[in-house]
Amino acid sequence: MSASTSTLDSRTRKSARRALEPAPPRSWIGIDLSAGHGPRRMRALLPLLGLAAIAALGIAALRIDLIRVRYAVAAVMEREETLLEEQRALIVRRRQLLDPIELAVRARKLGFRPPAEVLALPEPDLRNADELGIEALRPEVGAAPLIASKRRDWR
Repeated sequence: MSASTSTLDSRTRKSARRALEPAPPRSWIGIDLSAGHGPRRMRALLPLLGLAAIAALGIAALRIDLIRVRYAVAAVMEREETLLEEQRALIVRRRQLLDPIELAVRARKLGFRPPAEVLALPEPDLRNADELGIEALRPEVGAAPLIASKRRDWR
């Protein structure tokens, strides 16, 4: 080995030992932390401030739209509730109007009387309905004679 290689080996050994040894504690008193860091220029911060302002305006606009949508949803839900209440009332009214007893009471109040005779219409003849088409499904006006019978079970 030459002298130059032995000095390099001793240097690398010393640096390796220093890397393995813990560093002695340093006191923070008297150390200038601002050294090497010059004051930041305002011009370097202007693009960041501009982006921050644009982002803040975008967030504010989204917040306003969100509030508008919430009010619209609340108004629509209120309208839905009123329509549901109206639908329930109409269902009750329809059931009252379809009640046979209620219909009989209202008919008597309006002066309706039971019929004196009932006309029974015959069933239409649909034997050739497939061959004739849709027109055969509708009975003609004079398809069969009317059968009239007097009802005596009415009071």
